[in-house]
Amino acid sequence: MSAHPEAGSAPASAAEVPVAQRRRIDDLLQPLSSVPDSRLDREIVARLEQIAPLRHLLVVANDHGATGIEPAPPRMHGSMAQELQRIHAAMIGERDPLAAHAQQEWRPLVGTVEQHVSQLRARVRNPDLVVGWLQRNAERGGFALAVMPGRAWLSRLSIHAFSAQVLDEPSVLALFYAAQRLAVALEMRAKPYIPALLALRFTAREVDVLRAGLRGASDDEIAAGLGLSVDAIRYYFKKFKHRVPVEIGHLRPRDLSRVLHQLGKL
Repeated sequence: MSAHPEAGSAPASAAEVPVAQRRRIDDLLQPLSSVPDSRLDREIVARLEQIAPLRHLLVVANDHGATGIEPAPPRMHGSMAQELQRIHAAMIGERDPLAAHAQQEWRPLVGTVEQHVSQLRARVRNPDLVVGWLQRNAERGGFALAVMPGRAWLSRLSIHAFSAQVLDEPSVLALFYAAQRLAVALEMRAKPYIPALLALRFTAREVDVLRAGLRGASDDEIAAGLGLSVDAIRYYFKKFKHRVPVEIGHLRPRDLSRVLHQLGKL
């Protein structure tokens, strides 16, 4: 598996991981949604090391934009040296070209550190900061790097996994699947109201109103389109606001509609 597969080639699929291995990964990572904060980094490292042979790693979880929820600072975990974590948080962060490339193409980026450096120099303007960060990680025993994109409902995640040698394809696919499960586990920690939102049930008319709000229509436009009064539309939105968890009750109904859309409810 190349460091940066060409666009148009078949992306990696977590479905290629055998069912028994997926179940094992689920069993390993699901408890991370509730382990104490003081143990979280150690547990993440210990469990991912049972999936692939790693020297050290950095997990970065970011809130996904366009949901109406105010973005939180990136959440960072793993065994990467603290000064290198700080460099990523302060200077690379959401502009990380490796994580962005992996997420755009929805595939792992796997190769030696030097292969990644070569690709960065060819593709990225002013790559020296990221290159220096990679090379300092390599000095700590990370000859190779696998960047794994992950998605939860309302957040995105990337795993930067450094290893002594380029991971073989079964390890890459297993770690790619693990990134998805880890994204969900960490999101459940950061956003414990998600189960309550997923459990909400709506009538067909309520769904019509919320979808119209999602498209940005005004109360008058929604009322005209659905053959209802403006007061009825406002009643539906007020009723909806009273049903959502208190942690996000301050959001406008249209922002809440975007959250529900991201959760697959609308």
